[in-house]
Amino acid sequence: MHTYAILKNPGYTRVSFQHSDGLIAGELALAALKLSTPCENIRHTHIGGIPYVLFDRRVPIGKNDLTLLSRLSFTYAIFELQGNLLRPIEINPDFFLDKELSGILKYSGKTNELFTRLMINVATFHIKNASTTLNILDPLAGKGTTLLEALMQGHNAYGIEIEPKPPQESMTYLKKYLETARYKHTSHTEKISGVSDYGKFTSTRYQLQIARDKEAERRGNVRQFEIIAGDARNAQYFYKKNQYHAIIADLPYGVQHSSTDSHRKNHSFTRNAFGLISEAMLGWTKVLKPGGTIVLAWNLFLIPRAQIAQLMASHGLIIPENADAINFAHRVDQAIDRDLIVGIKML
Repeated sequence: MHTYAILKNPGYTRVSFQHSDGLIAGELALAALKLSTPCENIRHTHIGGIPYVLFDRRVPIGKNDLTLLSRLSFTYAIFELQGNLLRPIEINPDFFLDKELSGILKYSGKTNELFTRLMINVATFHIKNASTTLNILDPLAGKGTTLLEALMQGHNAYGIEIEPKPPQESMTYLKKYLETARYKHTSHTEKISGVSDYGKFTSTRYQLQIARDKEAERRGNVRQFEIIAGDARNAQYFYKKNQYHAIIADLPYGVQHSSTDSHRKNHSFTRNAFGLISEAMLGWTKVLKPGGTIVLAWNLFLIPRAQIAQLMASHGLIIPENADAINFAHRVDQAIDRDLIVGIKML
């Protein structure tokens, strides 16, 4: 039997105060289902006063399993426990872009990038026979933390943001990064307009096509980044049917975030995002591939979990059977008690 210890990312405690162990246990339990050899006897411990996650395996960690474990949101370093000694194992997340990409950009109301990484992992772990490159949409993108995390992992990243300024700032930030890091890329900006169930709209689409170098571009090894300054309720008018493997959104908490008030034409601060997602869910499910996932995070103080689950079910989404066994609810601060839910579109 081989025993391994994962050193918890020191930034993880900022996400959830004293509840990080539950988040870690849930993520690792889902990851274990994708490993070639199961993790057994998962437990939390302190070694030299430092928190670790321990687990046992009947065979050593192979290359593919090491990549998956290296990409977990809480992984900072991995060791094999040999008696009283920790033997370091070089982690290999095999990221497409620098792992610090999403952490550099700071702004008010930003979702912690480690929690964002957890949401992406939860979404992808629930997709059967998922390829290494997925199409991921965040319809409430802000300045694009989810998009940057998805792109970093080698996925095609798409987003929608109601406010016109953040998409432009996101595009400027990423272009500057790509230029500095000497990635091959091309950009395009266009206006799009039409008529939706909510009236006429004119939006701006910002696009980047990215390759590591000219040779990768020649081979077609490219990734897409796109963010639209538009209304999340118009997703089905922006994108093709069955385009996305996963839709991931961190809903407005009613504290920091601005969102669309479904009862008004202008933007306003709202304490409850349920009206918005109720109107948007039909469009989201239309652009989601069969077998794809929708992962939402939100403030339990504002919306009961059962209400979100019922909304998903009414649009044909299935809540995974293991949902009750894996609890991602955690306290962020006095005003935010955050939960996470997964809905899967039937095949």
